[in-house]
Amino acid sequence: MAERRNWSQEEVRHALALYLRTDFGRFHSGNPDIIDLATRIGRTPSAVALKLSNLAALDTSIPQKGMANASNMDRQVWAEFLNDPDGVLKAYEHQTMPPRATVSQPNPFPGMAEPAVEFDFTGAGERRVETTQRIGQGFFRKIILISYRERCALTGIEDTRLLNASHIVAWKDDPQNRIPQNRINPSNGICLNALHDRAFDRHLITFDEDYKMKIANHVPRIARRELERVETGRLELPSRFLPDQAFLERHRREFYGGE
Repeated sequence: MAERRNWSQEEVRHALALYLRTDFGRFHSGNPDIIDLATRIGRTPSAVALKLSNLAALDTSIPQKGMANASNMDRQVWAEFLNDPDGVLKAYEHQTMPPRATVSQPNPFPGMAEPAVEFDFTGAGERRVETTQRIGQGFFRKIILISYRERCALTGIEDTRLLNASHIVAWKDDPQNRIPQNRINPSNGICLNALHDRAFDRHLITFDEDYKMKIANHVPRIARRELERVETGRLELPSRFLPDQAFLERHRREFYGGE
């Protein structure tokens, strides 16, 4: 029998990166993503599934709770994610992207053998910053779509090609652009279809304290009619990570400021 070992901080980061993008009902050893992570970190699928359940016990955004025996390391990594998601984001990157890639370049010397050029995408510089931002956006999208059951919170549209993970407080609107967690904070997101996402991003619509949609007075009649093509005009709330009222209040200030 393999010797039992404690979970390291890096392993818990990997587990949390998977937890955040996995539906609660898929915390089982047959889940291919759980099997893949177990292989990567040298643990059994059952151990990884149990760790996800332990992490659920720390998630105050869901009604159901996981195993009530989360470790101090679990709590430390969860708190770290809420304050600085970089460690969990890097774990997600390692789970979904190869560390190196070989890129062929045009041969500047015809007739001579063309060497393969390797570019290390884990280095510093603009390429790394752009890659990190893209990975963060993909991670945020996965978290939001899972939380909203892959359905638009307003219309119920279930085709993910038509859905966006809408930031409540956009990066461009955040006066403290130095706070990266706002970009990945699941409570700073809502799953909306492309039309309502664009209107929300441009503060043509917003949501009140009861999550009811408000449309700006200056929106023209036909556009208003299309935006009103919803059953209740109220957000269907996610299974976890409710939209944060503080973020919504900031969005409403921008909305009413443009009236």
